[in-house]
Amino acid sequence: MLDIINFVALSGIFNVLFFWYASTKMSSKPDPVKTLIISFIFSVPLSFLLIGVYTTMLIYAAKTGASEDAMWEYMEQEELQ
Repeated sequence: MLDIINFVALSGIFNVLFFWYASTKMSSKPDPVKTLIISFIFSVPLSFLLIGVYTTMLIYAAKTGASEDAMWEYMEQEELQ
């Protein structure tokens, strides 16, 4: 769980910094505050996607009686196939 929270936080910070940096390189020089708001808006769908995947995984684990670690192993094996 902590890994996912850290990933969401890091991706959000990267998004904000990227949009802010990109706004300084544009010829029209947009407002940094508006750029910051747009970067937060783009971070929201990623956060919801990660929350949805993690919640679905935990619900399936609770129904099957598996642990969180077992579910991560299962998802990694499915991804490799």
